[in-house]
Amino acid sequence: MEQKTKTFAEIYESQGHYEQALDIYIDLLKASPLDSELINKIKNIQNLILSERNKKKESAAAKINLFNNLLAKIEIYKAKTV
Repeated sequence: MEQKTKTFAEIYESQGHYEQALDIYIDLLKASPLDSELINKIKNIQNLILSERNKKKESAAAKINLFNNLLAKIEIYKAKTV
């Protein structure tokens, strides 16, 4: 059974497991809804998750763009050799 403590959440966070850390922080916040430290940690983790998702999208878009450029060059080469 997983322990739901700040320490475990911080370990998850430090390892880049933001979703797991967020789940723990949210559960801890339910028990202590006025804990401003938890609120700040949740906001920070949410920003990290969004940033990570945006980086993945940008990386995928760059790869697609490179692939499309390669295909265009292949088509130009094929047209010249026919």
